[in-house]
Amino acid sequence: MRKAALGLVLSILSGCAAYHAKPLRAPALAALNGPPRRALVAAARALKVAGLPALALDFQKPLTGKELGVIAVIANPALRALRARERIAHAQVFAAGLLPDPVIQFSALKPYGVGAGGHTTALSDGFLWDLSRLVTRSTDIRMARERASAVRYQVAWREWVAANETRLAARQVYWLRAEWVIAHKALALWRGHASLVRGDVRRRLIARRRWLFFEAAQDRLRMKAAALHRALQAARVALAGQLGLAPAMPLSLARPHRLRPVSGAPAALFHHAVVRRLDLVALVAAYHSADAALLRAVLDQYPRLSLGVAGARNSSGVSEAGLQLSLVLPLFNANRGAVAIARARRAALFKDYIARLAAARSQIYRLDESQTSLDRELARLKGRRGALAQTARAARAAYRMHALGLVSYLTLMQELTTVELKMTALRLSRAATTLALITATARPWSGGRA
Repeated sequence: MRKAALGLVLSILSGCAAYHAKPLRAPALAALNGPPRRALVAAARALKVAGLPALALDFQKPLTGKELGVIAVIANPALRALRARERIAHAQVFAAGLLPDPVIQFSALKPYGVGAGGHTTALSDGFLWDLSRLVTRSTDIRMARERASAVRYQVAWREWVAANETRLAARQVYWLRAEWVIAHKALALWRGHASLVRGDVRRRLIARRRWLFFEAAQDRLRMKAAALHRALQAARVALAGQLGLAPAMPLSLARPHRLRPVSGAPAALFHHAVVRRLDLVALVAAYHSADAALLRAVLDQYPRLSLGVAGARNSSGVSEAGLQLSLVLPLFNANRGAVAIARARRAALFKDYIARLAAARSQIYRLDESQTSLDRELARLKGRRGALAQTARAARAAYRMHALGLVSYLTLMQELTTVELKMTALRLSRAATTLALITATARPWSGGRA
């Protein structure tokens, strides 16, 4: 008997979890370095994320926007934290499927005092199991699974957004550097001719007001170049942060290819997004989980039954055995508070879904119009830049032959610089708009190196 009891205790203890302390600060600081490159290459090759292709990373070559987006999905610290929370949801599904443990009751009451002589110790024992959990088990599992699906889709949505944000961050670094180079070259041109302009002013070949114009143009270029340099450094740090890398980590970026515009009527794009956008799919799963939670709360209104067996021996030595029944009567509470909360939560999620749909539709229509407008503006500036570049070549030749004044030549070059800076900034704006529309419509990445 003792061996059987000891075996039961040991079997119960063997199924219990063990606790192991885990330090926080030192491992967290070590994790700031990000995963090694070999791990990134292996993870990118085995990537399974909706809308993102598996890639063969090659760190010996300049990285494309797509490759950087995949690296961000793998190594971004915020996404890794979200995936850890996804494991909590899966653990909740596991917990929902577990049956309640039975309750074993035992008591021993020794008689004492006057008249206790001749009486034995009163013993009682019982085995009780909550049967109401069997009624709600399937609903609990469904509720937990829908909640886990909502978390999984939300994590996948954040991965999709982060990948496209990283592609945009890489383009920001590239085009900001291109703007800085344009401004720096223009500033070098103006600085190289500053002494000539001063000499012409002293000889009164150029009016002083033209010199003031020359200085003001130089100041604007200096301020523009300094602002672009600050923006470029901030964009590099932001890109490294999105990749989960140290801010000073050098990155070799490939020249971004032109993004294909998202084609289609806004209404068709919106209907595609309703089905494919993972944040909307996550809200649908969350709504179904709330619906199951309401059903669970309604089922909890019914009497909860516990059934078991019991045995006892009174102080006179008489033994008893039989069934034990426990019933919770819904007289005062009746779980009405939980039902009201679950019903309100389901209604709130319904409103959240409508609000998210309205926001998505507005975003898609706005981005589609912005994409079309930016394409028109880029086409106009491209034509103007072509004409100005041709004029600038003729002006440069005329200036070298002393057929054109220095200030007139520099003024024309400044206009060409202004147009080139506007075109570069517009290219970045168009890339941001197109990537935002790709994100909003859940369009998968197409082939190529963009």
